[in-house]
Amino acid sequence: MARRRTPRRQLPPRLVRVVALGVVATALGACSGTDGTASDGPRPVAATPSSAGELVETLWVDRSEHVGDNSRVVALVADVGLAAPGRPTLELQTSTRPYGVTIRYADGVHADPAELTRPATLLLGTIGNLGRVRVEADGTTFTFSAADATRALGYDVKRLGQDRGALEAYLREAR
Repeated sequence: MARRRTPRRQLPPRLVRVVALGVVATALGACSGTDGTASDGPRPVAATPSSAGELVETLWVDRSEHVGDNSRVVALVADVGLAAPGRPTLELQTSTRPYGVTIRYADGVHADPAELTRPATLLLGTIGNLGRVRVEADGTTFTFSAADATRALGYDVKRLGQDRGALEAYLREAR
């Protein structure tokens, strides 16, 4: 008598992505610190390589064509310094355009919009189909779109992920 197998139930892909991102974000948050200022509470700080050349290399290796590439998006969020502190949660908006990334910090983490433009620009440039970055912290929301970044740069922000020289130049100028 043949034994009948019960089909395995699989989790929906979106749920798997959200759980994976939560685990990775928690791990990144556990390894991160603050910038040491005592002003309005902890702030997101760059956990980036020690030199601009190393940062270019890291961003270039981690860049991705798609927001849905979870591991690369998580790596890029860390590369640009938005994974610290407070164990932020990441949410990827991949079902409708504009595709986006939302980074949510726990209460008490202060995020100054002036300090978020550069990392948001780097994310928008190094993730091919990313259209919007949103950071929620301390009761405020910062949103920066690919169109905003393109206007500010004077050229298509996506060039940062397509032309290594443009990425190097941007990082030199943004210091």
